[in-house]
Amino acid sequence: MKKNNILISVLVVLVLLYVSTNYFKKNNSTTFNPEVIQLDTSAIEKLTIYPPAKMSEEPIYISRSQNRWEVSQGTIRSKASQTLVKSALGQLQDIKAQRLVAKTADKWATYELTDSLARKLEIQEKDGGKINTVYFGKTSYEQGASSQYGGASMKGYTYFRINDRPETYTLKNQISSAFDRKFNTWRNSEFIKLNKEDITEVKFERDGQEDFTLQKKDATWTIMGIRSDSTKVARYLNILRNQSSSLFVDRFAPKKEAFRTLTVRGKSMDNIIVKAYVDSVENNFLLHSSQHPKTYVKSDSTGLYKRLFVDKEYFIKEKE
Repeated sequence: MKKNNILISVLVVLVLLYVSTNYFKKNNSTTFNPEVIQLDTSAIEKLTIYPPAKMSEEPIYISRSQNRWEVSQGTIRSKASQTLVKSALGQLQDIKAQRLVAKTADKWATYELTDSLARKLEIQEKDGGKINTVYFGKTSYEQGASSQYGGASMKGYTYFRINDRPETYTLKNQISSAFDRKFNTWRNSEFIKLNKEDITEVKFERDGQEDFTLQKKDATWTIMGIRSDSTKVARYLNILRNQSSSLFVDRFAPKKEAFRTLTVRGKSMDNIIVKAYVDSVENNFLLHSSQHPKTYVKSDSTGLYKRLFVDKEYFIKEKE
């Protein structure tokens, strides 16, 4: 009888251990909520990105102005790339913690999450509303499972924390990467954009040389009364209709007349004037478009400058 009581007691203890172990496992799995922060991106008015202190860079401010986004750093203010900002906001909307890695603030330095080591993102809501701060720390990589088509891929994740809460979490690396960009990357890189079907005339002017004009009469393009090469005209108009550059030059003020000028005219459009100035110091060209009057970009002789400013001979049809 005594032996049976011992066996029953052992059995009860084992059952209790099993139940308690599974209870705590279940409890731990249910208490971790990946929704560590909830953001309404439609309510966001301003984003401030503070680079890690060791980079010695000024913060980047991305702010909503009427129906568009602007970006500034120091004294430079510019239109922002609307596509890039919306993409970054979309990443914020989907921010979820993958796992909890530490519960106390004394672990922040280990994951580069102190104020001096982290990249800090301050999120300001409209009308002086709530401010949330996300700190992005170091990024780690681990090898994923092998696929049937090849070797294993590398998976990246970044450590982060929220506001002054002590916990450290991991998230997908793409989210932190969305805010790890230089100032010029956030700027609107559009240089010239138009509908090529509206163009009826392109005038080319060059210092010290005779001007020439490419004109459309009915459905035919001519240059100085001579029928032009239709294939080359079509190729040039395809280039002209959409050009961009992120090689910004700030605080430039031209002191001489433009070396070359391009004037585009057409139906249902304002005239577009593109000017090229010679930068003798760096042996580059500084380009300006009337569509973006506050912006100058640079180009060497093989880049944007060469694509836009062609010579008369380019359009003349070769004799068969």
